[in-house]
Amino acid sequence: MTLTFWFDVHSPWCYLAAHRIGDLARKHKRELLWRPLHLPTMAEQINGRRPLEANPAFVAWYQQDLQDWAALQKLSVHYHSQYPLRNSRALRACLWAAEQNKAESFVKRVLLGYWAEEGDISSLDQLASWAEDCGLDGNAAKAAAQSETYKELIALNTQEAIARGVFGVPTVDTGAKLYFGNDRLDLLDLHLTSQPI
Repeated sequence: MTLTFWFDVHSPWCYLAAHRIGDLARKHKRELLWRPLHLPTMAEQINGRRPLEANPAFVAWYQQDLQDWAALQKLSVHYHSQYPLRNSRALRACLWAAEQNKAESFVKRVLLGYWAEEGDISSLDQLASWAEDCGLDGNAAKAAAQSETYKELIALNTQEAIARGVFGVPTVDTGAKLYFGNDRLDLLDLHLTSQPI
């Protein structure tokens, strides 16, 4: 069973889940594919969930839930002062990093930078710096972030995810079942325990 981790850097829940999914895949000896998609496009095409546009009581609970989960995972999380920043460059760079077998370290670095350090995910120099933090070529990361090829691949990823039934991120696809949300990773863990290799 191969696990596909569908994500977008726009989601704070992807930040939290990205810090768990690698260890979970290793625990169960499963291959893990990191697949970035363009969440705004998905939401537009399927009339998807927009939790920050819900009623005030839900939004207040949502923000509380996010902080509670972050505290549980011993992570700091807060929305960027200019949220939402354009995500396209970061997604392309994440796809490139996956091709270099550095998806986990780079995606986690980008998400940490955006969700805990007020980093600018739209800045080519910032993406290059984060790439170098992970042992990657900063100039190559810049090139990937501006690449039309990677732009098209992100669009294809988004359409493939929709076709698979993905309606939001983070989602882990086992090939037979979808697990949506950071809080569903415990259920994924249970499922994988019942499906030995």
